[in-house]
Amino acid sequence: FGLYELPSVSNIHTLSLSHSTIGTVSINPSADWLAFGCPKTQQLLIWEWRSETYILKQSGHAYGMRCVSYSPDGIVVATGGEDGTVKLWNSQSGFCYVTLPKSHTAAVTAVEFANPTVVLSASLDGTVRAHDLHRYRNFKTYTSDIPCQFLSMAVDKSGEIVCAGSTEPFRVCVWSVQTGKLTDILTGHMGPIAGLAFHPIRGTLASASWDGSVKVWDLYKRDGNSAPETFENGADVVCVA
Repeated sequence: FGLYELPSVSNIHTLSLSHSTIGTVSINPSADWLAFGCPKTQQLLIWEWRSETYILKQSGHAYGMRCVSYSPDGIVVATGGEDGTVKLWNSQSGFCYVTLPKSHTAAVTAVEFANPTVVLSASLDGTVRAHDLHRYRNFKTYTSDIPCQFLSMAVDKSGEIVCAGSTEPFRVCVWSVQTGKLTDILTGHMGPIAGLAFHPIRGTLASASWDGSVKVWDLYKRDGNSAPETFENGADVVCVA
């Protein structure tokens, strides 16, 4: 882009900000800051042309945002995108302050906080990953015993158990957050599990499915013969809380 002085139309500044097309430009009232929008890279750039420095570089998810979750203290918002990334945003300023190193190879379908310093993400790549928010790294990966795609996820109130529902086979995998061990597999749905939610007090798990049912599981009293309580719906169930 070029910056020109009027009325002589003489070039006073030229800069290349991105290899992608700049879709929109705006100048602040003092003419010191220039704001640029790059649609392809999902970026907002604010440039101070006199000092030739960036004031702000803000980037969203490519191909769209898939899921969102608040941290327990309400300060941080985590988002997962179709691009396989997890981003952290400050809920007060609205700015994305970090994009976690990309570890998923497919869309992130669910994000949940185990505690204020650990965020978990589920993906269509068949993994659930735990991220350390101090070092911004993936420190544990949870996988199923067979290949699958995870569509939903929930973490219990204590942050000790994480569950993820898959598209096919139609089941819910249960892991210990600390050890990463697959401790249980819940079966019974006849369609993809689109939503999971823990009861905030009792600790029971509700699973919603495209088969038109919601099942309630007691993970702490479960044995080989126990059956979940089932609620039938006349259409696909896509979410539960």
